[in-house]
Amino acid sequence: MIFLSLALCSAQLCAQSLQDRFRKHIEFLAGDEMQGRAAGTRYDTLAVEYIRSELATIDGLTLLGEDGIQVVPYRARIARGDTTRIDKTTFNVVGLIEAGDPQYRNRTLIMGAHYDHLGVRMVDSVMQVFNGADDNASGTAFIIEAARDLANQRASLRANVLIILFGGEEAGEIGSRYYANNPLMPLEKVKAMLNFDMVGRMIRNGITVRGLGSAKEALELYGGFKNPDRIDLIYEMRGNGPTDYSSFYSKGIPAFSYSTRQHDDYHRPTDTMDKVNYEGMEILRNYAWQMVAILAFSEREVTFKDVMD
Repeated sequence: MIFLSLALCSAQLCAQSLQDRFRKHIEFLAGDEMQGRAAGTRYDTLAVEYIRSELATIDGLTLLGEDGIQVVPYRARIARGDTTRIDKTTFNVVGLIEAGDPQYRNRTLIMGAHYDHLGVRMVDSVMQVFNGADDNASGTAFIIEAARDLANQRASLRANVLIILFGGEEAGEIGSRYYANNPLMPLEKVKAMLNFDMVGRMIRNGITVRGLGSAKEALELYGGFKNPDRIDLIYEMRGNGPTDYSSFYSKGIPAFSYSTRQHDDYHRPTDTMDKVNYEGMEILRNYAWQMVAILAFSEREVTFKDVMD
């Protein structure tokens, strides 16, 4: 399988502000020409080519799988409401940032987001593009730039960081479930998983964090985080919410998912790039980085807890 190179000048990219870097990725992934990035389509493949090429520019990140690609086979309906199933393929894009000191390479933090959306669908008798700027071009942009920042600080890492961009989330967490069942690195060495899904539409300074019930220490840790931006925080305990962190919770891994919350454009063709709140994305990044600091830059562990216990 050949994926075209779309690499850009990393030095030029790194000279840009974080918000400009987010904007670059979202404008590519959520443009009309990407036709909504539905799993199993050529636009799915184009999104993967872009993401893989961006990760390939990051010094200190090693592409895993087949040059960064994990092929994900699945069965899908031919059309909505049709029970006929056909074989299809989507992808996960996977990269590893190893801790600079080999003594810390026995533990790994996973950070991920899904890159797919709903494609093109009929709305009021008109075919419309579901661009998915917030859902989840925003999370994809967040993870690409988190990978860049973490790789630049790999000498200080106290754990490896595994970066995964999942395909097929909108079809039922297909990519993340496939990875959890077919890991490219041992799951028993995973400290925790951090997921970012819909982080581009901060409204009234609000952030939701799901999965606090999946780790015994989570309430204590999150309760101690600084909040200089006066974020309105909502914590959810459930570990099996409707996004990719649940695939890792089901394997006994502490897992948390960040979002700037649902809005009226959710799963509608009006989820477009002009509505993205880039300042809000940076605010979320600064808040979430407190957990990244614990899991990636310290040897502190969190202990899995079944939410039902």
